[in-house]
Amino acid sequence: MKLSYFGAAIMLILSTSVQAQSLHEAPLCKAAKTNQVVEIINDKDVSKGCLPRLIDVHQVAIGNNGKLYMHGWQTRGCTKGRDFASKRIFRFDKIQSVKVTDGSFDEKSQSVKNEGWNGCIGTNCFIKENICE
Repeated sequence: MKLSYFGAAIMLILSTSVQAQSLHEAPLCKAAKTNQVVEIINDKDVSKGCLPRLIDVHQVAIGNNGKLYMHGWQTRGCTKGRDFASKRIFRFDKIQSVKVTDGSFDEKSQSVKNEGWNGCIGTNCFIKENICE
């Protein structure tokens, strides 16, 4: 079977995406299990002049689309013109780097983690299963 140049490029992109996902899975799962804070940089943060995002990691999950997601509490960083603490969902394929940092969950973040997350945003449920929390 011959692969065209286009087909080979698609295969490379897909394998790179999977590698990026697995690269961040271990540290983010560890952070979720041990209530650690991480500093992440998303793909467009640098071009927007954003500080790295500080996230209390609550859960890591697999979406219905097979991609990995992280649910957590963001206390710093770019978010569409807003910079305030709130729960957020992050796609692994957008994360450029992850670094565990000093910090602890505040009371609000811990209460959100204790509530759990059912994988839905409103009526849109897109998480197949939690990997770690």
